[in-house]
Amino acid sequence: MSYRAAHISQKSPYLARCAAWLVLCLIATAGPVAHAEDESKLTIRDVQVSLDEGVYELNAKVDLTLPDGARKAVESGLTLRLIYEIRVDRVRRYMPDAGIAALEQRYEVSYHALSQRYLVKNLNTGEQQDFGSLQAALDRVADLHGLPVIDAALVSDGPVYEGRIRAVLGMNTAPDVFGWLLFWTDDWSAESDWKSWTLRP
Repeated sequence: MSYRAAHISQKSPYLARCAAWLVLCLIATAGPVAHAEDESKLTIRDVQVSLDEGVYELNAKVDLTLPDGARKAVESGLTLRLIYEIRVDRVRRYMPDAGIAALEQRYEVSYHALSQRYLVKNLNTGEQQDFGSLQAALDRVADLHGLPVIDAALVSDGPVYEGRIRAVLGMNTAPDVFGWLLFWTDDWSAESDWKSWTLRP
């Protein structure tokens, strides 16, 4: 064997180790990207508060993204629950802000196999609507319009009030017959960041 051939053979293990490390690095960086595509995403935008007949009402839109696996789980019987957590505080300069109001607006989205319709239930009022597609049902719960937040009599002129809202998504309310799905699906729960607004009576 020539000197050149021996020199190349000695470098082969080193080159193989380098190639292996390169492959591992590619897998490590590609893994989180692929996993991110399988996650639910919530972002609150376009928050507005207006006074109507002595009550401050909230309008908000939410960007809600569900991966294919979560959509298939809803079609298979898993129930999606979306909760809006809302807080109103009186801003104080030298002391912690004082809580004035706290409420939750809760919705459930489920699939009714017999009618092949998607049901949206307002858990606060019991009102129920049905839609022909899952996306239409999601669009409904992602759009808050005219939600009563606080009575104008509870806020006084002068102080500044700060309101906050966030959305929390869960998919752990399946009927018992479909409970086994919870052990075979990913965790599609998610929550948005808090979105703030200022209220000046």
